[in-house]
Amino acid sequence: MRFRELLERAAGARKPLVERPAQLGPFLAVSREVGSGVAEVARLVGLRLGWAVFDKELVDDLARRLELSPQMVELLDETRSDWFHETMLSLMNSRIVLQNNYLSMLGKIMHLAAYEGKVIFVGRGGHLLLPRDAGLRVRVIAPRQARLAAYQAREGLEADVAERELDRLEAGRADFVRRHFRREPDDPYQYDLVLDSSVFGMEGCCDLVCRALAMRGLVATGKG
Repeated sequence: MRFRELLERAAGARKPLVERPAQLGPFLAVSREVGSGVAEVARLVGLRLGWAVFDKELVDDLARRLELSPQMVELLDETRSDWFHETMLSLMNSRIVLQNNYLSMLGKIMHLAAYEGKVIFVGRGGHLLLPRDAGLRVRVIAPRQARLAAYQAREGLEADVAERELDRLEAGRADFVRRHFRREPDDPYQYDLVLDSSVFGMEGCCDLVCRALAMRGLVATGKG
């Protein structure tokens, strides 16, 4: 219900949302490398703090709002979309939403959710779409071999297929950030905290994120 309400409000917003950090948040924006386990970290933080997590369901709800299949929105979301792809897709689907329009809607939804506060955004440029002062921006990483093994096990793929898919997803997400934000996704200065999940584990990353939120005054000290 919360997702649907936010989508309706975002669709009805005729003017750009004004960033007012004092009234936003608290929120957590988590960026990730493929296979680093960020979805599990976000889930654990959400459970511990009682915060909502915007991840895959955000894509699905946006697809319903735009009357597109989730697969179509996933194609636009965090992937390469150049002039050729946009042109071909527009011929295939009369309701096509090009990536810039998709990002505009996504930004409105994120701002509205951030005004509600106590929300976790996984990927999708949340750390760049939202003002820094009202939330915590975290990146979760891991060595390539650890990520590849985790991705292969999760998807049930052969090693060579998993490696190709991991490279494709990483390239698509990097292109998404470069294309729309003119930034490099692995630039540490975009983040307040960078965590290696292979060192700390999922529970450890959750602990450190909650402590950082408490240190920033975004949650009560006892919850960190």
